[in-house]
Amino acid sequence: MELQIEIEPQSRGAYYRMPVGEVVVAFRDAEALLASHGTTRDQAAAELGLSPITLKAYSRGGATVSHRTIPAETLDRIRDLAVDAYWRAAAWPYRIKVGGVEAYLTPVYTAHDDTGLVRDRHSHPLRMREVADKLGGSVRVTWSVNPRVTEVPPLDAAAALRSRWRVGAWQLRDQFEHIGRSDADTVLCELADCCRYTLWTLSTEYKAWQTQVTTSMVERLEAAVTDIELGDEIQPWESAVVRAMADLEDF
Repeated sequence: MELQIEIEPQSRGAYYRMPVGEVVVAFRDAEALLASHGTTRDQAAAELGLSPITLKAYSRGGATVSHRTIPAETLDRIRDLAVDAYWRAAAWPYRIKVGGVEAYLTPVYTAHDDTGLVRDRHSHPLRMREVADKLGGSVRVTWSVNPRVTEVPPLDAAAALRSRWRVGAWQLRDQFEHIGRSDADTVLCELADCCRYTLWTLSTEYKAWQTQVTTSMVERLEAAVTDIELGDEIQPWESAVVRAMADLEDF
C-alpha cells in the first residue's frame, strides 16, 4: 500500500534542529551518565556492537580530523543504555530488607506490553509509563506495603501529553510495520517539526534530556494515526484555532 503523506506546513524553527556540535555534546552526556553509574566506554561499545575507537571518534569535536558523526539510531541506543542505568540506580534508595527479603518502601509498578506480558518493574510510575507506552501496553501496581494502594497515580497535563505522544508513535510505527513501510521516524519528525536527533527527546521521562511535546504536536500525530487506520492517506491537519479562524472568515 502506498501512503500519500501530506503534512500541513508549519513555521520553521518551532523545534531546534541539533547541529553537529550539539550531537557531539549529547553523545558525551550519554557517556558521562553511563560512566557515573559504572559503565565504561569499552562496556558501552560491547553493548552497542561497536568498537571503543568508534565511540571515541563520535566524542571528538566536529572540527577535528578524527571526528565521526554518530548516526541518530546509535545515539538513541546509547541514550537508552544511559537512562536505563540512571533508573536502575534511582530505585536502590527505596529498597529495604523485610524479614530477610528485599522489598521497596514505595509501591512497585510493572510495565506491560500490548499482549499483557510484564516487561519491566520500578518504583517510579512515570518510568513504567514510558516503558509501557512505547510497547503499546499499560502500567499496574504490583506491590505496595499499603494494600489500599491499587491505582497508578494520575498524570499531570505535561506528562499526559508525553504519554499520548508515545502511544501515538507506537501506533504509527505498528501500522507502518504492518503495511511494510520503514519511514515511520521520518513521518514523526515531520509531524513534530524536529530533526531525527531530537525525536528521542520527545518520549523520554529523563528530565535532563526531555523536550516537552505540545498539544498541537500530539493532535497532529493522533490525526495521522486515525487517517492510516481508516484508509491509505494522511490528510492535512488543522488545529482547532485554525479551524475556528476559518469558520469566522465564512461570515
